[in-house]
Amino acid sequence: MTNAPVTQPSARPQRDADFWLAVTATVVVLALHLYFLNIAGALWRDEVNSVNLAQGDFKNLTHDSFPVLFPLLLRGWNSLGLCHADLAARSLGVLLGLMLTVVFWCAARWTRRAPPLWSLALVGLNSWVIYYSASLRAYGLGSAMIALCAALAWRFLQSPDKKSWLLFTAGAVLSVQTLYQNSVLVAAICAGACAVALCQKNFKQVTAIFLGGLMAAISLLPYFSNIVGMPQGAAPLRMDFDWRIALSHLDMLIGFPLAQFFWLWVGLAGLILFRAVAAVFSKPRNDLALFAGVTLLTGAAAFWIFLRYANFPVQPWYFLPLVALAAVCFDAVLPRPAGKFRAALFGGLAAAMVIATMFSVRLLDYRFTNVDLFAKKISAQAAANDLAIVTPWQIGITFARYFHGACEWTTIPPMADHTAHRFDLIQLTMADTNAMQSVLEKVSATLRAGGALWVVGEINEVKETNPPVSLPPPPLRASGWNETPYRITWNNQFGWFVRRHATNIACLDKGFAEDVNLNERVSFWKVTGWTEK
Repeated sequence: MTNAPVTQPSARPQRDADFWLAVTATVVVLALHLYFLNIAGALWRDEVNSVNLAQGDFKNLTHDSFPVLFPLLLRGWNSLGLCHADLAARSLGVLLGLMLTVVFWCAARWTRRAPPLWSLALVGLNSWVIYYSASLRAYGLGSAMIALCAALAWRFLQSPDKKSWLLFTAGAVLSVQTLYQNSVLVAAICAGACAVALCQKNFKQVTAIFLGGLMAAISLLPYFSNIVGMPQGAAPLRMDFDWRIALSHLDMLIGFPLAQFFWLWVGLAGLILFRAVAAVFSKPRNDLALFAGVTLLTGAAAFWIFLRYANFPVQPWYFLPLVALAAVCFDAVLPRPAGKFRAALFGGLAAAMVIATMFSVRLLDYRFTNVDLFAKKISAQAAANDLAIVTPWQIGITFARYFHGACEWTTIPPMADHTAHRFDLIQLTMADTNAMQSVLEKVSATLRAGGALWVVGEINEVKETNPPVSLPPPPLRASGWNETPYRITWNNQFGWFVRRHATNIACLDKGFAEDVNLNERVSFWKVTGWTEK
């Protein structure tokens, strides 16, 4: 029996209505990214964390939550002097976000010789994808790299020569060097490619694919301790994996522009899996459907297992690489506008693009933070004998970038380093039952001397007569090493002290602005006067 040939696309793409619809959508994607660049504003703490590490010692690059590729790229951007101003720094994120759209075009050409309609309609014009992939983090680059890796794997299946193998291997290595979670998606891509090669009984190609994936795995050996220690790493963040929270964040990401789109994604993924199963029994075999189906199914399952293993609080942007990989599979297998259903399918895709654009303009109208605004106000208004308090301590990473005033400032609890997420330091502070003493002494001295207290964060109302008691060192029985109970206690101790001893507490900004992301939207207070109550 002869091996069934890999399905070959048509010789050249047709520049018909489909092509021009994709071009129009791409122009809109570009415009939305530029709109985002203009609106997003200051860097928030995660972005500042990355910039600070890129500006520091080379050895500090590995202290971020990513492998080395994105920190190296950011370090190069910084060497050009482009990380000091927010707009210049954000430009790198926008370029990486746009890279995903470029990859969609390449992948659609290499798989179907057709424009990327499905990926643009469901992912490229998705405001949440733009918002998170164009932020100054590794997720935009990581999503583009995993989509490119899938396209290069298919290209190798079509042309199994040395050049194609080297490109696929390079794509796999670069993918895992961008995001740790990309490792399981690269494995899924290898599984999909191997499934096609095995059906062709091309064992030499199976070996080549395995070696490409192995090279990517070997490149992760320098991070072995990070990967093995992931379930215990950043202990103050640690909590049990909750699949309902994870699913709600996935729903937020793909349920755009309408909630019903979540089920559209489920239905389209099911269609791809159905076509993959049918491909095994069909003659001639649809190898592209088999590749996409195995890749998508394996990738989704492995990604979910990875999240469960990592045991981090799941965020919507964690799903970006999986969504990008799914988009490549959609373009490769889903029906194109053709035949008697052409008008209906073309109209549906065009309508989805129009609706997504309308919602994107509104949902992209968010700043990442308001901490910079308050830091600049304190810089301009605070006297040298005033004191600024920033709570919780993570906000201090952002505050440190934008505060250039004369007064002293500190966080709750006090931290020796405000350049990065120092979970090692916060663990030590959690073990200190007297952690708030120095802060309360500074508050007392400032108010007694007639100075003002500027608070970026919340001043809790505590009704107890006595001050809140410090928690014992971790782990706690109910929450283990999680920081949340300690953060609540520290803020309550601060709130109780201020509300008991200050004579004037004014909220200058409640932090209710709807155009600021909830991840870093805080209130702003000014406190003066002293009483011995």
